[in-house]
Amino acid sequence: MRKRSNEVEVERDVKVTMPDGVVLLADVYHPVGVDDAPTILERTPYGRRGVSSGAGPEFAARGYRYLLQACRGTDGSSGSHSYFMEAPDGRATADWIAQQPWFNGSLGTYGASYMGFTQWALASTRPPHLKAMVVALAASVRAFSWYPGGSLALEVIIPWDLGATQFNKEPNANTITDVSPEAIRQRMAELRAGFDHLPLGDVIRHLTGVDLQLYQDQLAHAGLDDPFWSPLDYSALLTDWTVPTLLVDGWHDYPLPRVLEDYAALRSSAAPVGLRIGAGGHLGGGGEGGMTDAPLAWFDTYLRGEDGLLPHRRVTIEVQGEAGGWRELDDWPPPTNSTRWYLHPNGRLAPDTPSSPSPPDHYRYDPANPTPSIGGIGMLTGGPVDNRELEARPDVLVYTSDPLSEPLVLIGDVEAELWVNSNLDHTDFFVRLCDVSPDGSSVNLCDGLRRLEPSSIRRSADGSFRVSVPMWPAGHRFGAGHRLRVQVSSGAHPVYARNLGTNEHIATATTMRAAEQAVYHEPGKLSFVTLPET
Repeated sequence: MRKRSNEVEVERDVKVTMPDGVVLLADVYHPVGVDDAPTILERTPYGRRGVSSGAGPEFAARGYRYLLQACRGTDGSSGSHSYFMEAPDGRATADWIAQQPWFNGSLGTYGASYMGFTQWALASTRPPHLKAMVVALAASVRAFSWYPGGSLALEVIIPWDLGATQFNKEPNANTITDVSPEAIRQRMAELRAGFDHLPLGDVIRHLTGVDLQLYQDQLAHAGLDDPFWSPLDYSALLTDWTVPTLLVDGWHDYPLPRVLEDYAALRSSAAPVGLRIGAGGHLGGGGEGGMTDAPLAWFDTYLRGEDGLLPHRRVTIEVQGEAGGWRELDDWPPPTNSTRWYLHPNGRLAPDTPSSPSPPDHYRYDPANPTPSIGGIGMLTGGPVDNRELEARPDVLVYTSDPLSEPLVLIGDVEAELWVNSNLDHTDFFVRLCDVSPDGSSVNLCDGLRRLEPSSIRRSADGSFRVSVPMWPAGHRFGAGHRLRVQVSSGAHPVYARNLGTNEHIATATTMRAAEQAVYHEPGKLSFVTLPET
């Protein structure tokens, strides 16, 4: 990877006119004295002096020309912000770049989160000069992050939509200032008032005094299968994709399962593909070097033709837990032994099956006092944290293994299957896997939620039924003496919007019904998690 060796000149407020007459503003970072510099494009709604601006001077100092553009309706770009305009705007920008006298014929794209989405939007138009992509913390299906497990990701949607209400209020302002992670953390009391407000359809107006059509659309079309979001689903592109693409994410990031589906699709295409999963969640995902060294090595390889810079294997992961560290894999998921760890009476977790009948465990989920989200895939509050306070709640069941006699490494997909009962046909089940240290701390490593409604429940004669809960993948090492722990509850609010227990529409619902839940652990009604042991 090239070192910082170039001086950088910045051309501010460069105007790029879209086919409909809207003018988008960009800053272009030029590497002084480099005539054949490849161009890297990043398109952001967060302001050109905000979270995106750091890459410009860094990449330009290494001999790249870097164009950072404000999406329409943000940071001085005219028009109104729209998800649905990112594809045509991106393509018009790529075509404009191709006409510039400094363009050398090689275009790369870069960015994380929304700036990953703008890359997939541009890619869907198949620009001829696109030669490499580094997509971080973003999936090819935009709506995936909004409806995890069939629920509603309030902690993703509301903070972002609050920021969207600020776009273009001050055309030359850096709009990210109002919605940066630091600012959002300072406003958590205000956000909590939004997360807990009912009906959900009034939240943005309740917090800001104005409404937002995007938010109303997210509630009106609350599902991945709603055709309203089809124009923002770029997954069909991947089957015959040819552009070298590096995917970067973190173990606790909310798009990760779909990112791994993107990787699998790209593996079946002609495109060279790399995958990197590091520590952290949406804030800081990708691990150390995930947004600097790894992208630069990718661009040096595919935009400059330099050899010997990439890992020897296509997948690089950072194994979490005691004595984890970075590993290279031939593919994802790697070969593993799928083992079941069963829930037993008296809060026991073990690889053997329960051998005798036992009464189920019970808890009551009350949406008026919902089980809170602590760590996990939250955009603002995600990541690994000590769960002991959560596990002390009466609405959380806990099952713990004996101490491990030797280390246990999990790398791959995790899933739970529960045999349960509920007095409601509209309810959720949430499952979390934790690593319990000898000192008693219980740190989450993956989880998942499944939202149920009558058509998804097949009750047996006594009313009980099975439910499968896909969980986030894991890359974790349990040290000797540590214990595995499984939590079962019915919520993680506001990462997953609380289930009110009724059939009212999510935008207008206010009635709340408590759920009386039962979890079985006996022959014929087995509950377990399936773990990828290496």
